[in-house]
Amino acid sequence: MINFLTIGGHRIAYTAAGSPSNPPVILIHGLMSHRGVWTRTMEALKDRFFCIAFDLPGFGDSDKPKNGDYAIAKQAGRTLEIADHFGFGEFTVIGHSMGGQIATYLAARLAPQRVHKLVSVDGVVTGRLADKVQNVTRRMVAVGAKFPSSYRFSRILSEWKPLAYRAFDVWFYKPDELPFQAWSLDRRMATNPEIALSTVKAWDSLNATNLTVHLRDILSPTLVIFGKQDGTVPVEQAYIFKEQLSSAQLLVIDNCGHFPMYEKFEDYMRTLEGFLKEP
Repeated sequence: MINFLTIGGHRIAYTAAGSPSNPPVILIHGLMSHRGVWTRTMEALKDRFFCIAFDLPGFGDSDKPKNGDYAIAKQAGRTLEIADHFGFGEFTVIGHSMGGQIATYLAARLAPQRVHKLVSVDGVVTGRLADKVQNVTRRMVAVGAKFPSSYRFSRILSEWKPLAYRAFDVWFYKPDELPFQAWSLDRRMATNPEIALSTVKAWDSLNATNLTVHLRDILSPTLVIFGKQDGTVPVEQAYIFKEQLSSAQLLVIDNCGHFPMYEKFEDYMRTLEGFLKEP
């Protein structure tokens, strides 16, 4: 069920699961993505946690003001405002891709004392994405910001399997082994013309935000999960995280791309649940 709240004058869409009396967990999606990537995760956690997954402003079903601030620091601040809205003093934060970068910024720089636990799933650390994504996809996004109609064309093409597998091969290790409809919403959200401007602004901030030197400032227990064959965020960034924060737990999943929660759900979920159960 979709719900809305207002932060900074903008409407933010969110989904809740579990009892508000349970420990809180906030889940943050990545660039050109949406809160729906956490659906299965929330279903698995809802008996023991109160989960809030929201669409970052500029994406999903949230407002997308043309003059909006989509910087990593700003999105981290909004996440903290969402925590305040629900009355969370301390909370666990789980982020994927750019959402992992936002979650890490929150835990390292903005409010380390309020993050009970941090989970980064294929999260951006250095600000640099894989070469193909940075040099090819990024240019296509720039064109889309000038000509939003190209997004509509891409949406049509993304429903043709051969082109979808080629266009989104940086997402999955073996996209043809996933049910095509299982990630249809992800394709539609990524090719939504309404995210054209916010994507460019968010990407610029993503590239400009290198968190390497700040990782040692994280106070909370931390889990880093990464697909070994991630074609979007180089797996080397997982090892950078571990090098800078030796106390962090690290799981690198073989035969897995950028979305462990889709491709290797059992491995991902087993480790995540074990980490969250720890005192």
